[in-house]
Amino acid sequence: MGLFSWLFGKRGIPNQQKLQPSVMAKTRPKTNARSVDFLSSANVKWRVGSFPTEVVGESNYQKTLSELCGAHTRKGHDQEFAARIELEPNNPYDTNAVVVKIRNSVVGYLPRAAAKRVGSQMKDERITNASCRARVRGGWRTNQYDEGKFGVRLSIPQRGWIDFGTGRKPPSAPSDKTKKQTSTSQRPEPSETGPLVGEWVTIIGAPKDGELAKELASKGAKIMAGVGKSTTLLVVAQERPFTPGLVGSSQYRKAEQSIREGSRLRILAASETRNAAD
Repeated sequence: MGLFSWLFGKRGIPNQQKLQPSVMAKTRPKTNARSVDFLSSANVKWRVGSFPTEVVGESNYQKTLSELCGAHTRKGHDQEFAARIELEPNNPYDTNAVVVKIRNSVVGYLPRAAAKRVGSQMKDERITNASCRARVRGGWRTNQYDEGKFGVRLSIPQRGWIDFGTGRKPPSAPSDKTKKQTSTSQRPEPSETGPLVGEWVTIIGAPKDGELAKELASKGAKIMAGVGKSTTLLVVAQERPFTPGLVGSSQYRKAEQSIREGSRLRILAASETRNAAD
């Protein structure tokens, strides 16, 4: 018998064809007096139509998102909005918190790792808030028992330097040798013994060199940079049910695709992984 034996159903936001700019424009709500709150001296510059950074905690703001997009429909919604990210140093749970707002209403937060990275650069550039584009998807309902929540993603690069439009130049790029050394050193070395020996693990929702990664590596897991052909376990640093933003992330979708193609890869929450490894 293998180390893991589990079964769960998964339900996510249905795939929707990416809207063309002309179609997207029709779905955007009309501007009103509240739109002026998006004006900011800092404005994230990123590729048009690209939304790599997920937002977490949207489940707490479904009413707000529904008011922005409209009521649930059979096909759901896929809309773009002007958004704003703000430092929230007085947050009682995380002093590095970065809150996400649309039309002055909170719709979620950046994940801890992203908040630390984005917030650190904002502090360096003395920026308290910045505008960016947001994509809101979800809000579908086929019947009273089957519906998809709204999820939010932002037009902010998922890693590296961010252009806030302040005129500041990006830092010098490290050499290929330095990049390789840094990438290798970020991931903890796996123990030669332990219940997770033989598991090639990708973590989402937590840093690759964080406490969760070190804990799994100490039990024998090989920590990977992302989901690949050799990945055997995707560990989600959240409890179920996973947020729409996480389920819609590229790594999660790639893992699901791999499973559909017959891979032995499994998706577990961090707590489920600990329980199975004990």
